[in-house]
Amino acid sequence: MAQDYADRHKEPPALPATIDIMAYAYRRICHGEDPWTALGDFSNAWYGYAKHIRPDLVKEPLIKPEQETEGTQRWGAFCAASVEYLCDLHHQPCPEWVHDSSYILDTPWWYTQRADDPTIREHTRRTTPPPFASRNIFCSNRLYQNKYEMYEWIQEAIIKGITDVHEIQRYARQKEISLYGA
Repeated sequence: MAQDYADRHKEPPALPATIDIMAYAYRRICHGEDPWTALGDFSNAWYGYAKHIRPDLVKEPLIKPEQETEGTQRWGAFCAASVEYLCDLHHQPCPEWVHDSSYILDTPWWYTQRADDPTIREHTRRTTPPPFASRNIFCSNRLYQNKYEMYEWIQEAIIKGITDVHEIQRYARQKEISLYGA
């Protein structure tokens, strides 16, 4: 079954009629959709069906709504930080629009549970990826962990000749830690 899956993914898949680019995800957020649904669909494109055209997924600038709110400003900054972070992480060209100063929040946004706890804040401040921290967003460094990369790392371990299940898992986990931290 795993080999069948791998064989089917040798060629880029056919693209859907609507490709979930970041600008589209932001537009959906501005229209009231749950941010993690829109960003999750973008992530499926980035890591899955459209990873062969990653620059195209992020090149289009975000279109700000006529009436900006604190929420749309925060999520615009979050989307810009996400693009910079993902482009850096995956060695893709980063579009210029992400560096617009309007994507820097005036006040810190602690996107974490128990944000009022000083210990949590200090840990979050230390582990927030730089593209987020530079925009005054403090969040987990594991936002974009995903099943697609984990599958690829498991396949990579098998290709390297690792046969023990625990060693395969350890190999994939070390790859994950090298990208996202422990």
